[in-house]
Amino acid sequence: MAVESEATEYDSIFALIAQSDDDEDDDNDELGEAEQTRDDLVIVVVDLKETIENLKKEKDALDEKIANIEHERDDLMVAVVDLKETFECVRKEKEVLVERVANIEHERDDLLVMVVDLKKIIGEPKIESRPDNSQKGKEVASEEHIKLESELN
Repeated sequence: MAVESEATEYDSIFALIAQSDDDEDDDNDELGEAEQTRDDLVIVVVDLKETIENLKKEKDALDEKIANIEHERDDLMVAVVDLKETFECVRKEKEVLVERVANIEHERDDLLVMVVDLKKIIGEPKIESRPDNSQKGKEVASEEHIKLESELN
């Protein structure tokens, strides 16, 4: 029986040793998995930091573009306002000029009517004038022309 008991005892010891080796392998496996998981997480964190940094750079670039576009928009708005004011001034000047042209055309028409009336009143000279009278008539006509021009101005 002593031999059987020793054999059983050895079997028990070997079983415990084998179990202990299995436990160490499991611990090593778990430790290895934990280290691998940690390494994977570190890689993910580094990748996320790079992505965040790139996104910050893109955001800064876009913010700068937005600022430039807003500045250009403001400049264009000022130009539009200036052009509208200029357009309004030109439109008013045009109205004044159109009215002046109409007034001048009306005055011209009145003067043409007067000329026609004067021609009717004067009529054709029936007798030939003497050279002295002709020269005197030219002087009077010239004086009347000067008076007429100064009245129009």
